[in-house]
Amino acid sequence: MKGFRWIQGILLLLLLTLFWAMPAAAQTTEGRKIWQTGASGNTVSLSWQKTEGIVLYKLYYKVAAEPAYHYLKDVYASEGEPAADVELPESGIFYQIKVESYDEHQAGEVFYMEDCRTAPGKTALRNQRSYPTSRTMKIYWNTQESAEGYEFRVTNLSGELVGRYLAEDKTSITLEDIFAGEFYRLRIRGYFRIDEKMIYGDAAYLYIAQQPRVKFKWASRSAVKVSWPETTGATSYSVYISGDPLGGFRKVKTVQERTAIIPGLVRNRKYYVYTVANMRKGKQVYTSPKTNRYSFRLQAD
Repeated sequence: MKGFRWIQGILLLLLLTLFWAMPAAAQTTEGRKIWQTGASGNTVSLSWQKTEGIVLYKLYYKVAAEPAYHYLKDVYASEGEPAADVELPESGIFYQIKVESYDEHQAGEVFYMEDCRTAPGKTALRNQRSYPTSRTMKIYWNTQESAEGYEFRVTNLSGELVGRYLAEDKTSITLEDIFAGEFYRLRIRGYFRIDEKMIYGDAAYLYIAQQPRVKFKWASRSAVKVSWPETTGATSYSVYISGDPLGGFRKVKTVQERTAIIPGLVRNRKYYVYTVANMRKGKQVYTSPKTNRYSFRLQAD
């Protein structure tokens, strides 16, 4: 019996020796933070706590829906605070960051960051509404995950500032002093803050204008002549008509003039018409909204 206990002691000693000789498993330390110090496009600047004795840091990323992290880069320890610029797959979204630390023999602590933001990408409008009598336009845009808010800057075609607007936690905003009869240049960019520093995303540039008001004049027993004021900056105008707005509108024609004849109409039937101003910039065409519809009825003899 004593011999058996002696053998047990020897085996336990061997197991303990093997245990202490094995490298320690990586330690997850949720309380230690990685700091984001900047962002530009899909590149972010990171800094994290320095740990004595560490010679190497390995950086990883993932989005929340992914089960595993992806390798980013190695950062070797230096005299200063550990830091790195890393390129992530997309702008405009959140990422989770993991930093593993290593000394000369084994893995050390692991740091996590749950809300690393890439800078917002270019923001697109999804709708516009025209209110020429109040000199306002309401615009709606597609939001981006990483943006805390959006900045809108409006200038006229001469480059003079009309207004600057900030929107936080919104998906629409009303622009003021947008007069009928001219196109304006609109710059949109998303932003977020790191401490008190503003981080702006890529700017999108587009052109907006109030919808032209339509007037009518009888051209014949089955046709009407429509006209509208000039919109400075417009390269053409498109005319649309419908006998039933719920059934949709059809485009009659696109013209460079400010008048158009609409033929093939039926007397005593009510019609709805609107005109949009078009501005071509390279391959891109910007149009005024389709907010207002103007109605008429061909008079009987």
